[in-house]
Amino acid sequence: MKLTHKLSHHITFLVLILLVASCSLNPGRDGNTLDYLDQIPPGDTPRVFAPGIVSVSGRFDMGFTMSADGNVIAFGIAHESDPTQTNIQFLTRKNGIWTGPNSKLLPDNINTSLPMFGPKGREFYYTRSVDGGENDLWMGIYSSGKITNCRQLNEAVNSDKREAGHGKTLDGTLYFTSNRDDTRQCCGDIYRTSGIDNYNQPERVYALNSEADEDGLYLSPNEDYIIIQAWKNEFQTKHDLYISYRTSKGNWTTPERLSDVVNGPEIEQRPFVSPDNRYLFFSRMSIEQNGSKTAYESDIYWVNTEEIFKPYLFNPVNTFQINREQFSTQLPVDLFKDVDDPMLKYTATLADGRPLPEDIDFDPDQLIVSGSLKQTSSLTLSIRAQDSYGNKTSVHIELIAQ
Repeated sequence: MKLTHKLSHHITFLVLILLVASCSLNPGRDGNTLDYLDQIPPGDTPRVFAPGIVSVSGRFDMGFTMSADGNVIAFGIAHESDPTQTNIQFLTRKNGIWTGPNSKLLPDNINTSLPMFGPKGREFYYTRSVDGGENDLWMGIYSSGKITNCRQLNEAVNSDKREAGHGKTLDGTLYFTSNRDDTRQCCGDIYRTSGIDNYNQPERVYALNSEADEDGLYLSPNEDYIIIQAWKNEFQTKHDLYISYRTSKGNWTTPERLSDVVNGPEIEQRPFVSPDNRYLFFSRMSIEQNGSKTAYESDIYWVNTEEIFKPYLFNPVNTFQINREQFSTQLPVDLFKDVDDPMLKYTATLADGRPLPEDIDFDPDQLIVSGSLKQTSSLTLSIRAQDSYGNKTSVHIELIAQ
């Protein structure tokens, strides 16, 4: 069994879990305690979340969110032919007691879907189709147990095509998916805009888009990572989940597909990460053919994020000019970052995996490479970062003698 830093860091909560056996209590981003409906926490393999409460067998459950303080859970249920049965359900917690689910918190809660709380917990975003039209993005204000002041976002965001996945950052940047490009009506792309009451004209985020259909997303409040749902048909799968990180220069890394443990032969979509960064929630839809009948099933799953968040190249460098005789080179101290583990361990080898020559030293604590080059004009190193959960990422850096 792998002993993780996260387990030791939250020993108080583990003791509590052992005592009550069925509790899941975790510290939220603001210090409050998150309570996942008394569900036993998942490990590295996704499990259905809250069977019979949130995920109901035979029902189409899709889209999940939780307020920053952990006191409200919202999720969507869908009905293919009856829009009155397509709505958003809410569970609310007061004085440690959960009530619901019910649909009464949101007015005109018909043909609504894809709930997502803003990062501060007051803004509540969702999609709604009016009079059979395309889905538009809406927003309301959550306060005192209800959502008020609901309105469509302005025309800069809502086109005459379908708008779907969406997420908001702490500084007010809104990311969303849209099928507005008439030259690519098959596929949605990710757009970004900013504003308060009226959003500015959005820009397409080319680094996050592909020739496939990007339809859903989860954006971290600090805009340091994004999880995307895309229909790329890689590895004989359908909609899969991908992750991208933002570098020191504000660029997004190439989206990387999450592992086969998360992305199975079913359709994975509608990602959401809990406010404590400990769990990834997503919807998994299966399609079964029984003779002439097609059966659809969609449930909400959750999984621990220990093996999802990996070290990523935050401040990339590729070459250093050095003095052949004697050099000491400081690598960026923020060369790599990790969403849920600031204490990375570093190692260095030659690019082909062989140990460093005797006249080259690497200080893993200070990230300093020093020594001298004897019979070569350049040397390529592989610098590897590893987090507490065993996830590894490496980069090649070339030392060039002047």
